[in-house]
Amino acid sequence: MSTERVQDRAGGLIARFFWAIVALIVAIGLIFRLPGLGSRSLWIDELYSEWFSSRSFAELWRDVPFYEPHPPIYYTLLKLWTLLFGNSELGLRSLSLVASMATILAVAVSGRFIKAGWRGEAAGLLGAALLAVNYANIRDAQNARPYALQTFLCTVAVVASLVLVARLRTHARATGPSDGWLGSALLLGLFAGCALWIHNTSLFIALGIWSGLALSLIVTPAGQRLRNFAIFFAAGILALVVWAPYVPLFIEQSGAFMGLAFWLQPKVRDLYSAWMLLLGDDWPAFSLSLGLLAVGLFRLARCSPVLALPVAAILLVPLYTVLAVSFAVKPIYIQRLFAWMVPLALVVIALGILTATQRQWPRLVLALLALTLASARSVEDFNRPIDDWKAIVTEIAENARPGDVVIAVPAEGSIAVDYYARRQARFPPVVCVPGCYPQRNLPRTYMSNFGAPKLIEADGEIVERALKTHGRVWLVQVSISLYDPKSIVRSRIAADRTFARYYGNSLAKVELFE
Repeated sequence: MSTERVQDRAGGLIARFFWAIVALIVAIGLIFRLPGLGSRSLWIDELYSEWFSSRSFAELWRDVPFYEPHPPIYYTLLKLWTLLFGNSELGLRSLSLVASMATILAVAVSGRFIKAGWRGEAAGLLGAALLAVNYANIRDAQNARPYALQTFLCTVAVVASLVLVARLRTHARATGPSDGWLGSALLLGLFAGCALWIHNTSLFIALGIWSGLALSLIVTPAGQRLRNFAIFFAAGILALVVWAPYVPLFIEQSGAFMGLAFWLQPKVRDLYSAWMLLLGDDWPAFSLSLGLLAVGLFRLARCSPVLALPVAAILLVPLYTVLAVSFAVKPIYIQRLFAWMVPLALVVIALGILTATQRQWPRLVLALLALTLASARSVEDFNRPIDDWKAIVTEIAENARPGDVVIAVPAEGSIAVDYYARRQARFPPVVCVPGCYPQRNLPRTYMSNFGAPKLIEADGEIVERALKTHGRVWLVQVSISLYDPKSIVRSRIAADRTFARYYGNSLAKVELFE
């Protein structure tokens, strides 16, 4: 009776203050996402986003897809966004910020939409609180890249799939009026289709969602399986219809991507590193994450197998399918590509916290511990090293003399320099080796895209011509171990000039030669 009273009181408090709690969680999420949003330098991938979004619409859809492996829709949306909010650091990143905040809101209300009772609503709220202070989601919110938007679209699609399964189950059991499932089926198809436009890895996420829906049929009464299958199939067809205009480009991009000499190497750590995005990447936080995730999945399987199977499939199928491709075919796994899993996994962790014990105080301690670990990791992440191109360009501009030249290596070095150099009244001329981005269709090895090739010995001639007509040299290098491992450019400069000083870090650096 004591436990029942506690549950009744908890359910009453959640029902009474639900929207106030949601507002508080969203406010906390915003507070964690604002530091450095408009002041921290754009890093190289964000500078790519700015460069692509500054292209014309025709170029974005006619030319860009044939040398950039990401879909052009994000750059198109960013272009429209910056027309309203400008292309400053804040203007470029605010689209991701809005998407991240929308994801927190979607997670917070998910338990109420699934109609999983007070414990389901509490899991949604606690999961949203954990997401509000999650370092991976905060990092995406502060990056002008498509991942925050992909996470939002996938989160809505996942929630819609679970609502659909729950409402079909309720509809089958109801003797009177019951909630309809049509709206959740439409949301699932529309948002999954839109996610497929945002990032090519969304195909694996869609595979996980529909694998989960198929598995839910196992625990569905035989008389309802055909109906449920038809509804799931129709939602999948809707997603394909939404995605269909992009499919030809997707096929061509995927084929071209296989020809890239991608820099990734499969590692044993890849098998578990995605789970380090949850509460933190140190071993105490990682262990707590996995333990609570296991408890949450177990409890969900006990009380609602029809929901547990889709949740497990969504968390496991996309990740380990990508890892199978990465180890057996071509390395494609990058930890940050799985930040979309974080909202769902945190809700399961929240459920594990709420059901780990019947006693109230241990649950409170677990919740506070998880929130503390997640918050501490996010605060630590604010001080992570970055490609500080703003500082590098400022350093060059403030110390440049007449006759100086900037040599940017490789082609993407022009992107790294150009955005901030535009803001400087006095900036030396820039010589790009082998040329300014994009350098296409050269008989070279290409790395991350077909606009930035590796350097060859013949590129040294470009350097020598620049040395004949200029005095001091500012050498700007990007990912030099990938693009110029033989140090062709630097050795040509060092043979004719004397090294003076170095500025930057391991991610972005500039050297001055006199």
